[in-house]
Amino acid sequence: MKKEIDYKILKKELKEITQVFYPYFFSFYLLSLVVSFFSNTLRNFFYWPAFHGFAIFFTVLFFLFLKLNLKKDLEKIRYFIKKEWVRILIIIVVLIFAVFKGIEVLDFLILIYALISLLFILNSRLSAILAMICLITCPVLLVFKKDIIAETIAVYAFYFLVITVLIQIRELKGGK
Repeated sequence: MKKEIDYKILKKELKEITQVFYPYFFSFYLLSLVVSFFSNTLRNFFYWPAFHGFAIFFTVLFFLFLKLNLKKDLEKIRYFIKKEWVRILIIIVVLIFAVFKGIEVLDFLILIYALISLLFILNSRLSAILAMICLITCPVLLVFKKDIIAETIAVYAFYFLVITVLIQIRELKGGK
């Protein structure tokens, strides 16, 4: 039995998937690109020609499907920046300082998460769950004689516990 493909439905689903997926992909791409300038590990981790190609492909696909009221969206962006410009500036300054001090990639990502969590009050449960996962992973790594990795994971568990406590203090103090 031969099925016919309804291209209108396929185009609509591709449009929805692209509009949801693209902002996350492009943010990850830009972050990876910026951090790779300062980290040899990340620079060698990706196959950059393919990564750039996918970024171009998804950007073209996104803009082909983009049907936005640009004036309305620019107003939303301006309102957000006016309202939150100090917090955004603090995050940018701290991250630039960390990059110039030679922070490692994973530490950089945790720092980004911590700053966004503290300044925009994200739910503290996520950092608590990440801390518990790290703590559970440590004994398993020690059993398999991976002491150095276990020590690193324990440090990350401590980071996430500190982030959790700071977010809880901020939530109890009165929010934004």
